[in-house]
Amino acid sequence: MDWLRVTRVTPSSDSILSVEEARIHLRATDESDDAYIESLISTATNFIEGPTGAGVAVLPAQWRLSMDNLPRCFDIDLCPVQTVDSITVDGVVVPTSAYDVDLDSTPARIVGSYAPVAYVGNGKVKVTFTAGYDEVPADLKHCALLIIGHLYENREAAVAGGTSMEVTEVPFAVNAILNRYRAYGC
Repeated sequence: MDWLRVTRVTPSSDSILSVEEARIHLRATDESDDAYIESLISTATNFIEGPTGAGVAVLPAQWRLSMDNLPRCFDIDLCPVQTVDSITVDGVVVPTSAYDVDLDSTPARIVGSYAPVAYVGNGKVKVTFTAGYDEVPADLKHCALLIIGHLYENREAAVAGGTSMEVTEVPFAVNAILNRYRAYGC
């Protein structure tokens, strides 16, 4: 999937974690850092979520995939897809009876009974879908906590290590968890 062609249409109104959950993980006992912790929750969510993150839709939101043509079969690599809300070609809605959606596969797959549509124009095929978890898996929440903890403790781009400057990376556990949720094509 060309990640530059996926955009969020409507954001989720929920948060992956509460400030209180993050504060407990950080062992931050007072509320003086709450605004900063809230920004770290947003940063961690963005690190994980969507096409500019790890390719995982954490919280339910509506997304749109723009394509130049409508192939008979294609995947939606942003996971997990809950529903395909509509497909339009140059503003004309493709009837839902003209395609089947397999939401059980990873990535979600759409197979059409329509004739494939060759080049329509830059981004004139729009697939609007809802993706995200109704209940965020515990390990993705923990992944967000790891990112938040890392950023909370390392507030600069580099951290002094011994006699030299070493760049501190996001913990390996974060990538190990995220790799389990990425679609195979990502």
